Amino acid sequence: MKVKQTTLKNGLRIVTSKMAEMHSVTALVTVGTGSRFEDFAVNGGVSHFLEHLLFKGSKNYPSAQAVAEAVDSVGGSNNAYTTIDSTSFYVKLPAESGELALDILSDMVKSPLIDASEVDRERGVVIEEMNLYRDDPAQFVFTLLPKMIFPNNPIGQDVLGSDEVIKNIPVEAIRGYMRNHYTPNNMVVSVAGDVDHAEVVEQISKLMGDMEPSAAMESTPISEGPSVDLVSVIAKPTAQVHFVLGCRGYSYNDKRSRAAKVMAAVLGMGMSSRLFTNVRERQGLAYNIFADHVQFSDTGMFSVYAGVTIDKADQAVESVFNELKKITEETVGEVELAKSKRQLIAALEMGMESNSAVADRIANQLLMLGRVKPLEETIDEINSVTAEDIKRIAAEMLEPKGLRLAIIAPDPQPVVAGFEKLVKREL
Repeated sequence: MKVKQTTLKNGLRIVTSKMAEMHSVTALVTVGTGSRFEDFAVNGGVSHFLEHLLFKGSKNYPSAQAVAEAVDSVGGSNNAYTTIDSTSFYVKLPAESGELALDILSDMVKSPLIDASEVDRERGVVIEEMNLYRDDPAQFVFTLLPKMIFPNNPIGQDVLGSDEVIKNIPVEAIRGYMRNHYTPNNMVVSVAGDVDHAEVVEQISKLMGDMEPSAAMESTPISEGPSVDLVSVIAKPTAQVHFVLGCRGYSYNDKRSRAAKVMAAVLGMGMSSRLFTNVRERQGLAYNIFADHVQFSDTGMFSVYAGVTIDKADQAVESVFNELKKITEETVGEVELAKSKRQLIAALEMGMESNSAVADRIANQLLMLGRVKPLEETIDEINSVTAEDIKRIAAEMLEPKGLRLAIIAPDPQPVVAGFEKLVKREL
């Protein structure tokens, strides 16, 4: 990737990746605010709510229809997403229409209307999005785990927020939150595809160069350990038992995170991984099972998800627990380690064939790390992980006292009792 970056006088960072073979460009604005900057009882979900509202009209595109028609008229697409640490908006268009993408995005984040009638209309849309997730236990179970891993901290709360806040938060409170967080020194503009860096800088300077910077807003720091509760449950008449078993992990800047990523790949990436082979292929307990390690600005989270047979859910949880224990005690073999590294590297390399993925990667790295990490550096980091690194990190991260279980099932209690017994056995 041919990456170039420029910082304007107001602190706005601009980064581009020249991909001359592409017929399209993806432009993205990432803002350094997400659910961890919220007070769940007061404005929980406001970051995600704003993600919706900025598509409802701005100074030069005064309605949702105007935004949609501008993108559709050139055959493009647009969307956004909110995480714990950030909110991102993107537009993907044919290369010859790249300037339009930046014009739309800059107007959205600089001059949104946030009209009261649109806010009230969108409240119902966001509530329905919440209902959609609640009706899907395979997704909703993931909102239960962070509350136990990061108790009494916004990072543990649902990114979508609460019904009560979305229904009642005043329009001026939403505008105030945006004024505090949507500042140029808290944003990154990223463009990838058939693009010229100097032209992007010139256009963004004209569109956003007059925005005023302000002091960075602080999030609540991570302090206390996991909750005293080992399990979070929802009893629901589901056809499967859905569970997530997890613990705290490592941040973007923590060198241990690379070993945690490889460890997660060994355990649950792909159809030859340990969890897939044992829980699905050998025992026939699950259709879907995987492991992952995600990184945040100052911490991270490791998790294993499975959707399993109801009458054998306790067996599945015990099997996962035993696999976690095994990787803390036994050294991963050379062949298995090499395979897992190659899986991670291949996924990364193939992902970089998409200019959308490239734009997202370079924006978030600049926001979280303060620099864009060359692809080769990331690959070298993965390749540098040793079997001893994995064993050491696993022993540190997967201590039974730090593991927590979230479960949605018709009758969760037998699984709960079994898990608590497993943990107490190891303490």
